[in-house]
Amino acid sequence: MSERPIVSWYEGTNTTATEVKTTVNYGTVDAFSDSPQKTYFIWNNRGGTKDCSKMEDVKFTTRDRNGGDGSSAGNIVEAVRDNWFRARVDSLNEQVFTPVGKGGVGTENPSGTKFLGTNGTTTNIHSSTASVWIKETKLTIDAYVKPTVDNGFIYKAVNAGETGATEPSWLTEEGKSVFDNGVEFVAIKIDKKPNAKEILGLANNTKADGSNANLAGGNFVQVTVFAKVPIDASAGKNTLLKRATFSYV
Repeated sequence: MSERPIVSWYEGTNTTATEVKTTVNYGTVDAFSDSPQKTYFIWNNRGGTKDCSKMEDVKFTTRDRNGGDGSSAGNIVEAVRDNWFRARVDSLNEQVFTPVGKGGVGTENPSGTKFLGTNGTTTNIHSSTASVWIKETKLTIDAYVKPTVDNGFIYKAVNAGETGATEPSWLTEEGKSVFDNGVEFVAIKIDKKPNAKEILGLANNTKADGSNANLAGGNFVQVTVFAKVPIDASAGKNTLLKRATFSYV
């Protein structure tokens, strides 16, 4: 896959109207108290018409506005340096919040980062329009068919041709070829779930209001975040970044 991930964030609800494009304000928080909790939906390729690369080894943390850990002279950001923020990955059904930020030896979370992921699956956008296999039928290149008995896969024609008189034995292994008279099909799993620490980049038909987002559940994570401000916090403004880092191929 050559196209890099296409990342977008949404706050509060999983709708395009809530896309995060500017600063998120947690308001004034007193020492020895908690900030409001805010929920974010972090997407890869939302509504994309073609696949892009998946996000791998995805981690969440906080950083100062220069990308540092908040401890540089002249750029002290206590919220990052002292790990004020806590994160919970709702898309993994987590119940406990983990501190993020600088981390460090002797802290509750020395890495300062939190792996992101999801239990959701993404349904192939061609699964609802793929035609049921019919014998002795001409197909064009890139046509999608499904077996007469559902097996969790659809099959894409990689060349034009005519199907045979007898339905082929459908292989159920992603990317494997099935030959049917003059047509070669490639097997495609309908529902795909990302591995741990991944966000898929599959094409999807997600609506602006998010009402069918479950069909692209492997393409986004949901994380809830808040700041736990200690009693010895200094007065003043903490300006920082919430950051999701990842690799891709």
